[in-house]
Amino acid sequence: MARKKVLVLLGGGYHPFEACGDILASFLTATGRFDVTTTTDRNALTSLPRSRYAALVVYTQGGDLTPRQERGIVGFVEKGGGLVGIHCASDSFTKNAAYMKLIGSQFIGHGAVVPFDVTVSDANHPLAARVQKFRITDELYILKKHSDFEPYLQAYWQNVAHPMAYTRTQGEGRVGYLALGHDERAFNNLAFQSQVVRQLRWATGETEVFERSISCAIVGYGGAFNMGKLHADSISGCDGMHVSAVCDADESRLEIAEDDFPGVKTYNHMDKLLADDEVELCVLVTPHNTHAPLAIQCSKAGKHVVCEKPFCLTIREATDMINAARKARTVCTVFHNRRRDADYLTIKGLVDGGAIGEVYQIEANAGSYGYPGDWWRSNKVISGGAFYDWGAHFIDWILNLAPRKIQSVYGFFPPKRVWHHVTNEDHCWTAICFEGGLLATFEQSSIASIPKAKWRILGTKGGITMGENDTIKLVQMQDDGRRIESTVPYVQGDWHGYYRALADHLILGEPLEVTPESARRVIAVLSLAETSSAKGKPLPVPYENA
Repeated sequence: MARKKVLVLLGGGYHPFEACGDILASFLTATGRFDVTTTTDRNALTSLPRSRYAALVVYTQGGDLTPRQERGIVGFVEKGGGLVGIHCASDSFTKNAAYMKLIGSQFIGHGAVVPFDVTVSDANHPLAARVQKFRITDELYILKKHSDFEPYLQAYWQNVAHPMAYTRTQGEGRVGYLALGHDERAFNNLAFQSQVVRQLRWATGETEVFERSISCAIVGYGGAFNMGKLHADSISGCDGMHVSAVCDADESRLEIAEDDFPGVKTYNHMDKLLADDEVELCVLVTPHNTHAPLAIQCSKAGKHVVCEKPFCLTIREATDMINAARKARTVCTVFHNRRRDADYLTIKGLVDGGAIGEVYQIEANAGSYGYPGDWWRSNKVISGGAFYDWGAHFIDWILNLAPRKIQSVYGFFPPKRVWHHVTNEDHCWTAICFEGGLLATFEQSSIASIPKAKWRILGTKGGITMGENDTIKLVQMQDDGRRIESTVPYVQGDWHGYYRALADHLILGEPLEVTPESARRVIAVLSLAETSSAKGKPLPVPYENA
């Protein structure tokens, strides 16, 4: 894929143009789609050959254009060039009528720099695909309209909706405008960055990409928990994805899938499914020990892969899956949708926001005293063991709460004491030591008659607990010695966001939310905990420095 050359024009007053220009160039270059040149010289507008530049980004404030400069920018667009204006581009060159018509609007006022929500005003606009409400710290611009445009994002000022993003066309060219972008806080906002990239791709003629829909197949449509249907429902509700096929060895389950999704193609063998050229993504909803061989088979067939958690059973399997996907240039990821659980998002927001200072200890616990079911999830050969169920979620949560390198993993897997009819462990525990002196522990038990709190997190300025009635309690220690305790309401969860983010990656090349390398770290902790217990010593984690 050839990179498109983009010229970024900077300069003016009231905004940190140099710093924001550096951030802009960095994230545009990181997409692998653009070669970026920045300039403060408006004379560059006098010569914008389409053979050299695909698009112009204007992030300027104030000033005037000479007639030649104005003709240059207008002619560039009308002959097919792309233009993206950011924030104060609508407060630039305001005496130049042709430019104001081109950019489409003029800044007439704003409030203080504060956090506010941005929402979708036109869900049918191609650049609004899969966009959810996001919060940004910025100036909320109020605009005067100079030309017809198609708004798709909005924000409210004193109960009145104002456009925050729009597109328009002029001549053979396309113009996008994003009213956001006052300073570094906005430019570092991932939702802002996504919109700049989307507008640039649209402005440079990539219109078909916003109409793509990924064809998905569900592999495994078993009745337990109806997880195959859960995935299919989530995919079907995601703009840019659809379910085209279901594969299951049980013909009766295929009949149910046909009832659930009329018109879906059904297969009773993987070879038949993988021969279907329409299928682009395979979702593996199968027993744990089948994930690695099936994922590798899918990758070799050129299909993207989503594995139900856990990713696989061993570090070697994870590495083989990663290498197979790399060789095939496909995506292999895992369904860590619970990163979007409401309780976890609430806790992570508190930790990341510094509510309890520097975190130095994380304790997580799952289980109680209960009879384990006599099926494959209780069979260690198939499931991987007791740690590979809820442990896959908890370890992933812990690793994302503690974004540091792991120094060692220590485990304790005592002999089975109660539930001898199954091969999974009754009780297991692990400790993860991170660089910087942070310790995390996780306990999974089916013989714990007195359960522990789901979370206990300690920091230098307070702590967080979540236990009885799933209530999140926050303790904050004040400089004067006072202890303030409060109950924290949950933020909104968003399970279906997993597939929206995956669609954004596959269709638009946006960052992959759950990388296979992060999934391998989870498997490393789960597997090394047991090995450590057998060896009686802590063990390092492979690939931590990769």
